[in-house]
Amino acid sequence: MSTTRLMLLLSGCILWQAAGAQSFIGYGYDNYSGINGVLLNPASIAGSKFKVNVNIISASALAGNNAYELDRSRFFKLKFSNMSEGDGYYKINKPDYKYLYTNVDILGPSGMFNIDRRDAIGIITRMRTIGNVYNLGNSLFQLLGNPDPSFYNVDIINRSLQSKVNTFAEAGLSFGRILLDKGTSRLKAGFTAKYIAGLSYGSVSSGQMTVNLDPANNIAKLQADLTAQYSPNLDGLGDGASISHVFNKQNGKGWGLDLGLVYEWIPNGDSYKLRMGLSVTDLGSISYDNSKNGQTYTMTADGHNTSELQLQDGETYDQYFTRLQTAGLVVVKATSVAKTTVKLPTSLHLNADYNIYKRIYVNGDVLLNMMAATNQLTPNYNTTFTITPRLEKKWVSVYSPVSYNAQGLLNWGAGVRFGPLFVGSGSVLSSLFKNRIQTADVHVGLTIPIFQSSKSKKKDKDKDDKKNTDTLYRKILITHDRDSDGVVDEKDACPDSAGPVALIGCPDDDEDGVPNYKDKCPGVKGSPNFQGCPAPDTDGDGVNDDDDKCPLTKGTLANHGCPPISPDLVRSVNRAADRVFFVRARADVEPSSLPELDRVIAILQADTTLRLHIQGHTDSEGTDERNQSLSLRRAKAVKAYLVSKGIDAGRMDCRAYGSKHPIAPNSTPEGMAQNRRVDMELANWE
Repeated sequence: MSTTRLMLLLSGCILWQAAGAQSFIGYGYDNYSGINGVLLNPASIAGSKFKVNVNIISASALAGNNAYELDRSRFFKLKFSNMSEGDGYYKINKPDYKYLYTNVDILGPSGMFNIDRRDAIGIITRMRTIGNVYNLGNSLFQLLGNPDPSFYNVDIINRSLQSKVNTFAEAGLSFGRILLDKGTSRLKAGFTAKYIAGLSYGSVSSGQMTVNLDPANNIAKLQADLTAQYSPNLDGLGDGASISHVFNKQNGKGWGLDLGLVYEWIPNGDSYKLRMGLSVTDLGSISYDNSKNGQTYTMTADGHNTSELQLQDGETYDQYFTRLQTAGLVVVKATSVAKTTVKLPTSLHLNADYNIYKRIYVNGDVLLNMMAATNQLTPNYNTTFTITPRLEKKWVSVYSPVSYNAQGLLNWGAGVRFGPLFVGSGSVLSSLFKNRIQTADVHVGLTIPIFQSSKSKKKDKDKDDKKNTDTLYRKILITHDRDSDGVVDEKDACPDSAGPVALIGCPDDDEDGVPNYKDKCPGVKGSPNFQGCPAPDTDGDGVNDDDDKCPLTKGTLANHGCPPISPDLVRSVNRAADRVFFVRARADVEPSSLPELDRVIAILQADTTLRLHIQGHTDSEGTDERNQSLSLRRAKAVKAYLVSKGIDAGRMDCRAYGSKHPIAPNSTPEGMAQNRRVDMELANWE
């Protein structure tokens, strides 16, 4: 028997189409997921590991609920025949309201192609079924199947019940581009534009419902208004028609859009340390025809038996609704519109992928449902939080997702990618530890991977570099040079007067680096900083402003035009520098040198206008590259000590000379010790 036959009718007839559902849990963010990754973020194809990736067929299915539990042994042995309530599956008494969800995602022949190092395109074909049931009260639920006698002869009140399913196919074109690839940062963007073909949809919703039955399933009270809306191709089901009948005619159409951004932090080499993604998927809707039976009904079945509400043998759904009205079991309250708009299951994806060590990654993903659960027509994905550690190589990946959804279900799964084949589940491991199972999923796929080669990446990079170079690196098509100065007329700022290439072909009679047409003193060799005129001496210290480090303060020629520094201070700093020693082959300052550095600190503290140039040197032991690095680390070690004692880092700079400037022969241990040094130069100018 079933007092909720009318409410669950359409959901049941379509949910059995969708024996599973959500999308590739734990796999989609693998760097080798290729075209499958586009489903979650279309920016992922730009700069991917593949030159070409073709999906032959992939499928993902998930179903879950808090109403029924399946025996674990039957599940893993795939023995689903001859099951009955209490033998194979069981009702759950808690919580007060039940939900069910089911999603199927099939990715048909699809593919992606990297045009160059920055741009990639993709084509997808896909079919999905998404279904939800919300607000099925526990009391009403206990009257289904083998009823609980304690719920007879009492008024059972159920709030708004919703059951909704949407099955649709799509064809999409994706484009991804690297917008920024500079230093340690890489930013990608992408979109997928989709044409949507609606295959079928169904929705049954109620206001508040009151039900009272006796043990013989006679209806003492059944008060409810029900709204049924569904595509007309479902009217012929129920008389033994095959599921292909549902897909014989397209019943809806629409457009969809996915948008995505990916940021990668790349501190070393070409592989990221951290990748962060943001995407919005399934923006859009489908416009469906509505069945003539899609109307709002008032239940008038008091005094009847629940068997009259059941679908009879050989009866189609169209005949079923006609019989209910003819028998007076329902009355049309309001006629629905001829067209219905069902939105796509819009979702927001937030993702972070961290490279822990070499090939080991951990991925954190948040899927946020952006559709209101109260929407009577649009089924939605469940908000889910997932953490997925994985070991990833070119031909093999192993991953193990742990997920928690908005309905409070925690699942642990595993998957593997081996060459062109991948298979996994987001719940298989947690199911091993449960006697009864509420959710199950699986995904599997077959692809053709053609990887990027290092040569092709270099070739693409060279092409990009050539696009950004000037005419010295391009083939010049225009070769006219009427003044014969080596600068083609196309680029010559003075095409009728010969001049040097450095001045874009313009003459400079006084050879001061300023072309005649810009020179304010054309007959006198001057300064480029003063429009070709001689540089003045603003402070009158005998050092012109071009060479004067302190052009507004009178100084000396010896100190580059800045006020002289006391010779005693210079000698003190030089003497301190001579007494700073380092451990051999290391940048550690020997403790005996610290008192000398303290004297330098006192000088810098006494006069805040002073600056310090620190120059690192080494002996000749080791390679030039090693000595250059070591000398820089030694200079920085001295600077770090001074900073630790309160000297502003902005007053100091470090330079490295390796073993290029010895002050003693490197042929003796004593001479090598002297060459392991820093020189410190006081200055009062930058």
